Amino acid sequence: MVFLPRFYYTLVIAMLLALASTWAPNGLATSLLLTLLLTCAVLADVVLIPRDALRVSRKVPAMLRQAQPFLVELTLLNQSDTTVSLDLIDSPPIEFTGSAKLIVLQLPPKQETIQTYSLKSYHRGNFAFGAVFYRITGPLGLIQRQGRIDLPREVQVLPDMSGEGSRDLQLAMAGAIQSGRRKSARRGEGREFESLREHQRDDDFRHIDWKASAKRGKLISRQYETERDQRLMILIDTGRLMSPKIGSYRKLDYAINASVHLAQIALHKGDLVGYAIFNDELSAFAEPKKGQAQMSHFVRNLTSLQPTRLESDYAAVFHHVLRHCSRRTLVVCFTDLSDAHSANSLLKSALPLMPRHLPVIVTVSNSEILAVTRKTPDNEFEVYRHVAAMEIWNDYQRTLLGLRSRGVATVSVPAQELSTAAINEYLRIKESARL
Repeated sequence: MVFLPRFYYTLVIAMLLALASTWAPNGLATSLLLTLLLTCAVLADVVLIPRDALRVSRKVPAMLRQAQPFLVELTLLNQSDTTVSLDLIDSPPIEFTGSAKLIVLQLPPKQETIQTYSLKSYHRGNFAFGAVFYRITGPLGLIQRQGRIDLPREVQVLPDMSGEGSRDLQLAMAGAIQSGRRKSARRGEGREFESLREHQRDDDFRHIDWKASAKRGKLISRQYETERDQRLMILIDTGRLMSPKIGSYRKLDYAINASVHLAQIALHKGDLVGYAIFNDELSAFAEPKKGQAQMSHFVRNLTSLQPTRLESDYAAVFHHVLRHCSRRTLVVCFTDLSDAHSANSLLKSALPLMPRHLPVIVTVSNSEILAVTRKTPDNEFEVYRHVAAMEIWNDYQRTLLGLRSRGVATVSVPAQELSTAAINEYLRIKESARL
């Protein structure tokens, strides 16, 4: 039971009359009478509050998208024969952004109402909604009876595959369809002719069909079908360097979202996609395959993935790829290069992949560090920050240069551009016949 302000106001009046009884001849009797009436009113309120009057159900999607808002729908039914004054609040997962609103309403007898509120989650994984808590006010407004209705409901938050990421993916897929028609096969293998079309400025001159051009009096190029059945291996680092946040997401979140989009593009292009998830050890591995089942399995493995405080073992995961991938494979590793020691280890571990495989290192460039290096310092503290930022940035650039000089392709872009940049690099590699 919860006592309301009206109860305390009445109780204070009774106490004041008791104190004034020394001066007022009937003060004590009045105080006792008021206290007795208050007690009876409270007992009446307790009796008159209907029991089991409220029925609540919750409707929420079983699968949610990271950072995408969604509605929670509560259906409230008054099962009693009297109107109930109701205070009610839900208990969503604490990791979700936003909060359940306090619902205050009067619900007529045998009536139903629907209340909604909005949430979103920047975290991936499995989460659970808890109980719904409520208070029903007595007809005299002195007390409230409180209770809870257990409505356990598990929801799954999947990687972000909508919003801005969806638009990037759609644009990239459109570009893939257009540019994919003119991709060359690897040297030594045939190319499957598809059709002729008018020559465009960016076409390779080797694709010009001179006989068709002579007949039509203008340059005509051959189109070739996209080469399929090539192999892509996506490696996702979950070590300590992937835990820093950039905006609302961690670096690992950006890497996961980009890897999902990249896998969708590759499967759409007819390639085989595999993946490996690692930190100090290999936690998941799947050899390159086709089909929606492979994509579903990939997303399920990524859903609850969180960064750890462990140092990543690049040598182990790259050695595992060498053992299990006999055909030439594009190996795309999403990691971080902000630590010089880890970057050295990455370089030494990636070199044995070549020349059989083609490694690509994808990393988020630290735009905040770059912004500090470009700003003119105004005081001693900013001078210190500027020098420190310059050292970090120069180390980072040296790492990138070291990888590129050894033939390891790199992608280094701000976090928001990671998906598009990774997809574009994949398409460039296919178009240049490096696979």
